[in-house]
Amino acid sequence: MSSAFVAWWWALPVLLLPIWWHREKRQRLKAELLATARFLPKAPPQQQRVWVWVERLLLLIRCLLLIGVIAWLAEVAFAWRGDTVLVTRGTDSAWVEAQIKEAGMQDARRLELPEGDALAWLAAHEREWQAEARWLLLARGDAVPMAIEAPKFAHPLALRVQLVPLPAEKRERRIVIASERAAEWRALFKAYESAGQGRDRYLIDEAPNERTELIVWDKPEAPDARWQAPLWWATERSALKTKEGARAAVLAVDAAALQDITAARSLYQRWQALAHAPEAYAAPTMTLAAAAGATPALLPIGALHAWLAPLLALLFALERGLAHVRRRR
Repeated sequence: MSSAFVAWWWALPVLLLPIWWHREKRQRLKAELLATARFLPKAPPQQQRVWVWVERLLLLIRCLLLIGVIAWLAEVAFAWRGDTVLVTRGTDSAWVEAQIKEAGMQDARRLELPEGDALAWLAAHEREWQAEARWLLLARGDAVPMAIEAPKFAHPLALRVQLVPLPAEKRERRIVIASERAAEWRALFKAYESAGQGRDRYLIDEAPNERTELIVWDKPEAPDARWQAPLWWATERSALKTKEGARAAVLAVDAAALQDITAARSLYQRWQALAHAPEAYAAPTMTLAAAAGATPALLPIGALHAWLAPLLALLFALERGLAHVRRRR
């Protein structure tokens, strides 16, 4: 923790303000002599206790509020992290230890990054690190996608990627075929399944349901209005004009794909381009020097803000409630 961050806590003497205010807010009964006082009956003086439980609890909550605000401002105003080893979730621990030893950063603090793009997280939280801090980012290949341009940081970054072969994901894809040539369409999807070496399994249903991905419409008439799917193949596109829109896409296909292997391959590629976004490439191992002129984000959501915000909101609500109770006494 940096000396600048520790120095911020010299602001703690402001806690004397609510204590002084509470003492000054005491109600004192002042007795003054009046000319007509001799005509009034004698009465014992009335005294009021000041430090009742409401007063003490209210003072405590106000002090805690000030401490929370000081902590909030301290994180915004000062960078407090030093050399750090950043590790993405799922990275092999033995590999991590070997990389840390090789980089000579055994004394650096370790930080496990949340799920998502590790470089994007660093860009959003860079202001938390001191100017002389170094980064060692140890990540699985799928945690750091390749960017179009190399990222620019104000801190030097050593990125080391653990390349882990990912098992092929087996998917079941539900399809409905409405055609007089249903057997030929089934044979086409069987060929697609064999070409994909079993990665995709094509299940043919008689009618669409909530899991239907594709409907092959090989008929001249329009389909039933109740039939829904995100993608349609239509040999007669005019029959599906009512299906085109934001919730469904219609792909015009040539029945020649049932006989010609080139047309069948082209149809499959068009289908994949519509159905799935292209997979991101993993970033390689690299070292990035601090970029000249790079400035961290001014107002990131820091590490303390995630739990300080609800805590301050709760303390403020309690303070307002106790202040109201005190006024009613």
